[in-house]
Amino acid sequence: MSQSFFSLIERDAHTHVLQMVLGALFMLSAYHLFMFFRNRDRSYLLYSSYSFFSFLAYLPVAEQGFLVTFCEITGLDYDTKTFFTIIFNCIYFFFFAAFLDIKPTNKRLYKIIVFPVATFALLAVVAFVLDKMTGQDILNLYNQVFIVLITLQTALSFYILMKLQNKLKYYIIFGGLILFVSSILGENRVRNHPWINISRETGNIIYFVGLLIENLAFSLALGHKQKVIFDEKVAYHKEAVEALQKNEILKDEVSRENEIRLTVENEKFKYLQQISDLKLTVLQNQMNPHFIFNALNSIKFCILENDNEKAVNYLTKFSKIIRTILAASRMKEFTLAEELHTLQLYIDIENLRFTDIDFQINVAPQIEPDAIKLPPMVLQPFIENAILHGLSHAEEKRITLDIFEQSDTLKIHISDTGIGREAAMRLKTTVDSRQKSMGVNIARGMLKSYFEPRDFSIEYTDLFTFGKPAGTRVEITLPNADF
Repeated sequence: MSQSFFSLIERDAHTHVLQMVLGALFMLSAYHLFMFFRNRDRSYLLYSSYSFFSFLAYLPVAEQGFLVTFCEITGLDYDTKTFFTIIFNCIYFFFFAAFLDIKPTNKRLYKIIVFPVATFALLAVVAFVLDKMTGQDILNLYNQVFIVLITLQTALSFYILMKLQNKLKYYIIFGGLILFVSSILGENRVRNHPWINISRETGNIIYFVGLLIENLAFSLALGHKQKVIFDEKVAYHKEAVEALQKNEILKDEVSRENEIRLTVENEKFKYLQQISDLKLTVLQNQMNPHFIFNALNSIKFCILENDNEKAVNYLTKFSKIIRTILAASRMKEFTLAEELHTLQLYIDIENLRFTDIDFQINVAPQIEPDAIKLPPMVLQPFIENAILHGLSHAEEKRITLDIFEQSDTLKIHISDTGIGREAAMRLKTTVDSRQKSMGVNIARGMLKSYFEPRDFSIEYTDLFTFGKPAGTRVEITLPNADF
């Protein structure tokens, strides 16, 4: 009587624990599927699949209630239990490989972890189909082999996990060990051992609880990872704002330094010996203030639109070009390599507004950019003119910079696909004209001071396609100066 009473209680507890675990698995699967659509993180989809197939696998274990009817209607039985158990065990490896970001850091280890289980899952599908077609017990035979293979694969994978420098791995290891221990206790040969001697229902309860704990551990792991990502985004945003504030301060400092420098340089005009250095310094401080203002506003817009990655990227480039301007103010010459790097930074910043400027640099193989010297930032005014007066009104926005040798001279051709000089003249304002003239004239003065007494030339050529204006080419010819 007493034994029957305890068996009844045990069977009732088994049913309630199973229903609780199945309900938890279903809710975890649905919740993390929702999180996948929200975050587009593959880890959530794999974990949702893992929980869902675990749910399907243990539905046939129910011995009473509506679940029995549901399994009869849907055709879920112990064959499907075996099949779904194999599948969710295979998904487990895909989940933790994606969760721990193993593939981006080490593709070889990723293949070692997931390729074998992908094969195991495929063989399970084949065995399940053949089982249904032939009526033979093929799936159960394969399952005996699978238990051995998946145990070896688990040991190998855990060995790899222990070598990873990722603290989130301990969630995976903890959950896996809990499920492994509960699985062992649920096995017939183990639970019937004289030292243990527990019933099938009690063994199942232990396994179900272990399965639930493992799933909760994985759910906590995903939550922890999401918190880490959120904290990184907050820190990233904070750094971006601080960088913007620093650049605002830098802009003010540059403005004050420029005012002081111009005052000092006006005094130096009295001394004829320093005229050449003065011309270089003046050009180095002619960066259009509208460019700085528009670049900062564009970066600010990126931050307000929560495009922090783009904002930080361009803040970095903007700070580099500001440092280049400050450095150029104390230098008399740049290498061609430094000039080209500065132009690329300038184009990247301008692309915040125009977004689609294609900037191509073609340097002849015999040219050594690090060996060629020229005044700092002397090519920037020509690039700026091409953007403001040509490309800003054109659909196709491309600037090509060709550098080559010809008859002991260095040729620099700046070609754009703008609307042409004639159309630009009709569109530009008086202020535009004065700015363009000032920039080009200062560039001429710098080239003259630098290469004197040797000659140089700047020529403009209108480009046409089928008789229609197709852009402008600036042809700069520099004398042979150690290149």
